[in-house]
Amino acid sequence: MANKLMDEIRALSVEQLLERNEAKKAELFALKFQAAVGSLEQTHRIKEIKKEIARIQLVIAEKAKAGEEVNKTVKTNYNQAVTEAEKAGKEVRAKQRKMIEELQAQYENNGASNDDAIAEAMANAVVEEQNDVNEGETK
Repeated sequence: MANKLMDEIRALSVEQLLERNEAKKAELFALKFQAAVGSLEQTHRIKEIKKEIARIQLVIAEKAKAGEEVNKTVKTNYNQAVTEAEKAGKEVRAKQRKMIEELQAQYENNGASNDDAIAEAMANAVVEEQNDVNEGETK
């Protein structure tokens, strides 16, 4: 897979490489933002993006060594990356909230039945204790 990716990256022009590099940096920024907020589900993506950035920078260095002009400036819209990260984070937090509410509802339902079971067990214990006391008096 890495070889196919490297072939794909090597086929890009310098401008495309710089744009892709900046886009991946923005994506990495957004992923780190999500991780800091606690809403990142796919933590492995950070490692993958870092590797892809390193591959792109390697090809840029190769092209610079070959004599191509690589000192071009490309700007990326980090606001868009952050907006997408916030949107994904809201979805994850909504899913987590739903799961927590389901667990609480399940616990509350089980808690009520557990309370009934505990009350019944205590009542049975009291009855058995009285039976034991009554049997002791008759002996």
